[in-house]
Formats: sequence, C-alpha cells, structure tokens
Amino acid sequence: MTHDLQPPLLLRMRPVFQLLGDLAIAVFLTFFAVVDTIEQMPQDGRVEPLPILAGVLMGLPLAVRRRRPVLVLAVVAGTSMLAVALQWVPPHAAFVPDLLLVFAIYPVAVTAPSRRAVAALVLSVGGISAAVLFAVALEPRPDWGRSLPMLVTQMIIPVAVWVVGRAVRARRDHEARAAQQVLTDERLRIARDLHDGVAHSLSLITVQASVALHVGDERPEEARSALTVIEASSREAARELRRMLGLLRAVDEDPQGAAQLEPAPTADRLAELADHATSAGAPVDLRIGDGLDTIPATIGLAAYRIVQESLTNVIKHAAPARCVVRVDRTDNAMEIEVTDDGRRAPTGHPPGHGLIGMRERVAVYGGEFTAGPLAGRGFRVHARLPLEGVPT
Repeated sequence: MTHDLQPPLLLRMRPVFQLLGDLAIAVFLTFFAVVDTIEQMPQDGRVEPLPILAGVLMGLPLAVRRRRPVLVLAVVAGTSMLAVALQWVPPHAAFVPDLLLVFAIYPVAVTAPSRRAVAALVLSVGGISAAVLFAVALEPRPDWGRSLPMLVTQMIIPVAVWVVGRAVRARRDHEARAAQQVLTDERLRIARDLHDGVAHSLSLITVQASVALHVGDERPEEARSALTVIEASSREAARELRRMLGLLRAVDEDPQGAAQLEPAPTADRLAELADHATSAGAPVDLRIGDGLDTIPATIGLAAYRIVQESLTNVIKHAAPARCVVRVDRTDNAMEIEVTDDGRRAPTGHPPGHGLIGMRERVAVYGGEFTAGPLAGRGFRVHARLPLEGVPT
C-alpha cells in the first residue's frame, strides 16, 4: 500500500514564512540602524554615505540569518564594531547594535558546534564591547560611571539569548539521539525475533536435511523421520514469518488491527519446542513449575525465545544429546535453565548471535544471564527474569 508522505501545506510553507519573517525583521532593524547613523551626522546638512552603508550592512544581512548564520553574524558584528568605534552610532546607548546582535547570534547558537558557537559569542560580544570602550575613551570627558553599567546591561541580553539557543540545540540533539535509539532498539528486536524464531526452524531443517542425505539409502525410516521434522520446521518458520510480517504491516497500515493478529509465542508453547527438539535428536526433559499462566506476556515471550535458542544450539552443536529444561517461577522472578550432556566439537567458525540475543533479552528486564560449559561435558544456560515492575 502506498502512502502519501507529502507533508501538510502549512508545513511545506514554513520555510517561506521563516524567510518572510526574517526579511521583515531585517528591513525593520535596517531602518533603525540607518536612522541611528543619520542622527550622528553633522548638523550642516551633509550626508555621508559610509555611515548609511554601515547601517544597511548592520541590518539587511539578517534576512538570510538562517541560511548563513556564521557569515551573517560576522558581517553584522563586524560592521557594528566599526560603526561604534567610529561613533557613527552613539556608544553610550548602543541599543541598535545590541538588538542586531541578538537576532544574529541566536541562529549561530542553535546550529553551530560548541567551539564555534563559543568563539562566535566571545568575538561578537567582546568586539562590540571593546568598540564601545574605545569610542568612549576618545570622548573629551569620558563618562565611565554611566558607560560601563550601561554596557554590561546591554551585553547581558545577547549572552542570555545565546544561552537559550544552546539549550534549544541541546534539546534537539537529545531528541534526535532518542529517536535514533528507538530505531536501533527496534532493529535489534526484529533481528532477535528473526534469529530466535526463523533461524531456529532453519537450523532444524539444515540438521535434519543432512541426516536424511546421509542415511537415505541405508536407513530409509530415519530419513523419513528427518523429513517429517523438516516439514514441521518449515511450517513453523512460515508461521513465524507470517506473524512478524503481518505485525509489521498491521502496525503501519492498521494499528488497531495489530491486536487481532496471532499472538507471539509464550511459555505455554514450551512443550512444542521440546517435541521438536526430541524429534531432531535431542530428547528433552521438560520441567515446568506452577504459576506460569499468570506471568506477563513479555516475560513469557522472553522465556520461550531463550529456551528455543538454547535447544537450537544443542541440536546444532551437541546432538545427539539429552537436555533438561527447567522453567520455574518464584515470588518475584522467573528462572530458566537449560542443560545438556552433549560434546561440542571445536570449530573454527566465529560465535553466532544466539547467546548475544539471549543476553540482550535478559538485560531488557534487568535480569541475570550466564552460559558456559559444564565440568566434564555438557553446557548450561541460566537466566533469571525479574517480574517486579513488568506490566502484565
């Protein structure tokens, strides 16, 4: 099903609105900057073009402050320093340069990396402050008692705006990392489900196909038994794939319909796993305690997958071997233990993802997981899943 991914009209028009807003701000502030420079001109009626040009350069670049934030700040701050130092604008009340700096420094604080943003703040605020002090020092009778407090008060505003911009940047970065983490976790969950569900069935198919191939001519009954396991495992793999693909499609196309799909396997289907493993050459002694029918479904799924992957490893690496699967519930936790008495032949293949996936499943609930060879022969997998705080 194809979806219309085109955003709403107002969202598509947002860049245009932002550009028009910045253009209006730039024209408005440019007007005041030019007026400020004209008021400082001599009273003999002469019009000096350089101060007017400086006023234009102080405000007009703000129209593109979102597209070129660092360049705009450099032009606005540099021109403001020149205008203040040459007394084209009044140094005692540098309100216009201060306001221009506020609008120029915010996009830099929001978009620039930390070092560049700090450098922009220091250079712009420090440069304008130095220009004000320079202009005041050139006056015949400098009024430091008035100029210094006013300068400090005016420079607090762009610094505060810069801090707000960095806070916005930090919040956006955090939201982006959180969204990326959600995607990563979902990919890992799908990968675990595919590995634990489909790969389990494929492993049985591979092992039993190898058995059927070797004994087909000499022991046809064993070959028939292997083919029976292959058929059952194929059906289970197809069933698992249909469930997962149906869930993904339903969540995307019909979220309410997702609840009507076949539920994920839980601890009530452990007997099926034991039967499959037994038919594949790894007889299972299944020992299930009381109270498993009241555990949360998520814990039940984790228990099912842990037992499934443990039995898959036995069939792949240790069969023929006998297994003991113990699943029990205590007051506040669920205990899972799978042991076998098989011998695992050393191989040069790298370790798979089975143990990693089981460890990740247990870690999701803050549980404990151990896996390793037993003394002499055999292997043991043990997991403890706490039940406290897990929604039912």
